[in-house]
Amino acid sequence: MKKTFNSPQSIPLSVKIFSWILIVAGIFFFYVFTFNPGLCFPGASITDYSSQLGFSSAGVRILGSVVALLISVIFNKSQWLFITLVSRLAIEIGDIIVNVSTGGTMLNTIMIGTIAILEFWAIVKLYRIIKI
Repeated sequence: MKKTFNSPQSIPLSVKIFSWILIVAGIFFFYVFTFNPGLCFPGASITDYSSQLGFSSAGVRILGSVVALLISVIFNKSQWLFITLVSRLAIEIGDIIVNVSTGGTMLNTIMIGTIAILEFWAIVKLYRIIKI
């Protein structure tokens, strides 16, 4: 029997609050990566093309994620938020791998790991609601 990806269930309040925190933090980090990387990354600058491209690309990726989160939460679509958080979790895991392999700071790795764990928690909570 074919299962549909429809659910009348709304997003749980705890997951909505977490999503809004990700949205606000994402807007801040979009600004940091795109316009002022030295704010969070001492010594970083966007004076040459490769640095501008790298930081701006990360900023655009963050902005895309924020837009997807915002749309999911505003329309109260648990299925959309589930998909958005799964893709974010994949990105966070990739960021952890890159951070460890390039000798990034331990604090950054811990923060990304914490976000990944919370995203996994939200994914599990949403999965129970939408029952794919």
